[in-house]
Amino acid sequence: MRSAFFCFLFCFVSAQSVFAREPDLMFADIADYDSSIVLDIRYATTNNFTGKRIYPAARCLLRRDVAMRLLKVQQTLRGMGYRLIVFDCYRPLSVQKVFRTLLSDKGNTANHATESRCNRGASVDVSLADSFGIPLSMPTEYADFSKKASRSWKGSSAEAKHHAMLLETVMKSEGFDPFPEQWWHFDAYEWKLYPVSDFPLEKTGSCEDD
Repeated sequence: MRSAFFCFLFCFVSAQSVFAREPDLMFADIADYDSSIVLDIRYATTNNFTGKRIYPAARCLLRRDVAMRLLKVQQTLRGMGYRLIVFDCYRPLSVQKVFRTLLSDKGNTANHATESRCNRGASVDVSLADSFGIPLSMPTEYADFSKKASRSWKGSSAEAKHHAMLLETVMKSEGFDPFPEQWWHFDAYEWKLYPVSDFPLEKTGSCEDD
């Protein structure tokens, strides 16, 4: 009984030390580390709900701690014969405000407040591809604002459910929390510790430095 108590105490203290750790505020460009991740940054194209090119560059920028975890997700998936598709990463606050206006016109503002977890560099929108980078079936298309995009939706095909659950399982194993209303969206568990940012996506170096 005593050994079990000390084991629990050690694990609790260890967990507390991890959460107390100062987050790494530096940003990393995921393409600098792994070119096998499929970048399909939709807001850098016209293939998105706005029908316009919003981002000036197709980049996946994340806080460095978060980026390293996403790389581990890719490594795990590659070992299983899959690859990650990335739709969106860091989103400047100024872009979030544009989205809020556009979605207000459509009557949908639930997940697009004035500021968002997407503006902190600790959230990603992802999907699955096969080993050749060909997208696999998922419950809906990306950025589907209907109830079918929810993780609780039961009407998806068996294949789509399998792919979505596989993605969710691997992402959770590396410290990403699944967003309930969107099968593609995941947040690093400590996303609230990172500040909201608004530097432009084309900026290089440490991004937020002058």
